Amino acid sequence: MHCHLLQIMLRAPGPSRRSASCSLVLLLLSVLTGAAGSAQPTEPHWAFQPLPPAEQLGEPALNSSGSPIDFLIQARLEQRGLKANEPADQHTLIRRASYDLTGLPPTIEDIAAFVSDTSADAYQKLIDRLLASPAYGERWGRYWLDLARYADSNGADENMAHPNAWRYRDYVIRSFNQDKPYDRFLREQLAGDLLPATGDPTADLDQLIATGFLALGPKMLAEQDKDKMLIDVVDEQIDVVSKTFMGLTMSCARCHDHKFDPVSQQDYFALAGVFSSTKTMANTNHVSRWVETVLELPGNAELIAKHEHQLAEKKSELAVLEADTEAEDRDKRLKELKEQLKKLESGGAPLPKAMTVKDGQPVDLAVHVRGNHLSPVDEPTARGVNGLFVECLSSPTIGSTNSGRLELADWLTDPRHPLTARVMVNRIWQGHFGAGLVRSPSNFGLRGEPPTHPKLLDWLAREFISTGWSVKQMHRTIMLSGAYRRSSQTDPAQAVADPENLYLARQNRRRLEAEPIRDALLFVSGKLDQSGDRSLGKLETNTEYYRAEKGSFEKLTRAVYLPVVRANGYDMFATFDAADPAVHHQHRATTIVPSQALFMLNSELAFNAARDLAAGIAENSAQKTEARLNDLYLRLFGRPARPQEAELLLGELRSDSGAGAAVPLPADWERICRVLLAANEFVYVN
Repeated sequence: MHCHLLQIMLRAPGPSRRSASCSLVLLLLSVLTGAAGSAQPTEPHWAFQPLPPAEQLGEPALNSSGSPIDFLIQARLEQRGLKANEPADQHTLIRRASYDLTGLPPTIEDIAAFVSDTSADAYQKLIDRLLASPAYGERWGRYWLDLARYADSNGADENMAHPNAWRYRDYVIRSFNQDKPYDRFLREQLAGDLLPATGDPTADLDQLIATGFLALGPKMLAEQDKDKMLIDVVDEQIDVVSKTFMGLTMSCARCHDHKFDPVSQQDYFALAGVFSSTKTMANTNHVSRWVETVLELPGNAELIAKHEHQLAEKKSELAVLEADTEAEDRDKRLKELKEQLKKLESGGAPLPKAMTVKDGQPVDLAVHVRGNHLSPVDEPTARGVNGLFVECLSSPTIGSTNSGRLELADWLTDPRHPLTARVMVNRIWQGHFGAGLVRSPSNFGLRGEPPTHPKLLDWLAREFISTGWSVKQMHRTIMLSGAYRRSSQTDPAQAVADPENLYLARQNRRRLEAEPIRDALLFVSGKLDQSGDRSLGKLETNTEYYRAEKGSFEKLTRAVYLPVVRANGYDMFATFDAADPAVHHQHRATTIVPSQALFMLNSELAFNAARDLAAGIAENSAQKTEARLNDLYLRLFGRPARPQEAELLLGELRSDSGAGAAVPLPADWERICRVLLAANEFVYVN
């Protein structure tokens, strides 16, 4: 059959042959790859099945005195003939937990308190303290912003600023710090504008701000085929919603039925109808503009009054000048005043706004042949989720007068949904082990990675739901397990048997992401701003890590508050594999390239951090040199200096200070600090 198709293709004349060639080659490839890759399994795919009842997850695990996590992992280790590592020491553990939950190293005082605490619940108290820190929301909010493709500019063809995107960023950080139930968090981002008022003005505003999740994506604002632009916006929303909340690549079904997962093109356009009935764009002018909603805040009346006063003053000034025909430079000043008045009138009062969406005109979309909006079929597809997961829960019923976003959010947060809880607990696990139990965290479909511990994943998902979708409680559950607290030391024999540590005999050694590296440099040098109100961080440029002010260096805000400009990111962040803010990002890459070491040795940020860190150590002349060196190691690596390290560096300090010098000079300490900040141990967590 394949040979016959090729013969027809080759005999076709000129342009027809080229057109036929493309079509037939695609058809042939589809037949060949489809036969090999898209055959449906004999049993339903694990991720599309309901969560099994507790008794099917193993009675011994549920009734054991230890952690069910450890029981289920130990069972897999024994199957593979692997032996679990011993627990990590306390210095390693506090540094690991601190970076995992706050993205910052522990202080010397925190380390001393934890190491000296011999109570049975010392580690539990450590976890609770870190979860209560405002830095927790900043750390885990940054993880979520990767998924939400957060940026402070549009990117694409018109890289216009998103002046109010920061409200969504702060909403995310606030939600994690409040331990907002995940089902509520999800519903607010998809349909916060449709939820009933809570009676709390702040919470009601958060519901509205949360819908910025749908508005943040890059858009071709200058696209002149506005129908195409709007359906492209919908496609981008389907992509981020399906990957973030369900771990599915549904946007693959825009042009054809999904090649591997049970998602048809009709399923796609049923969901596309929901987002086409949602107003994301305020207008479709030559350069289109997204929706921004005024927030009802107590200071609005004052802002309106001030604006009206400015208008009145400007009109009065204009009237006086118009009446004064003898005024100097009258025409020029008249022109300037009229322009200023026009700007004031067109801009309106500078009221606080947020990027949002709202319900538009309800519409059911027809399937677009090959995804082309100019080629719809005759019959529209009803809005909804069509036939997805009907064996687990029924499809929502959407009324004729609303978009269906609220019904979609309710469907996703139904405890019977097979994917929502599994996907989120896998993301939390990934944050603590460097890789999820499913190593393709945004693809739970047939082409995604199967779970290494399927029973454990399902147990965690059930536990997540039963504890009220509490993210903080899931942190506690994972971090109190023996698996989390293990040493990361590699055993050569076990490394051969399980080179990727799939079965978790040890903890994974992980490099910090770009933002914690930058924050840690500022933190250890005493230049990180940790004041109460951190959300209004300064908008530093790429080189202004430190800014001189009155002879001193101003403290800087955390990296999560820096502006994210699409197509013009921070050089340092690109060096350390920061996420592309134009797309949903499921997992940061970890490359090892020379520019990273060169940055830690030669960059202005590292140089200034070493200088300020050294100055603080040199000033503490009451301490002996050995004690100050030990404090330096605790500050940078979370542990005291080993004897051979102390001996080597003390020798360098004495040599640099000159023969017989009792106290090392600040310049000597600075050289030591630069070397230690460039060490792998500073940017890795064991």
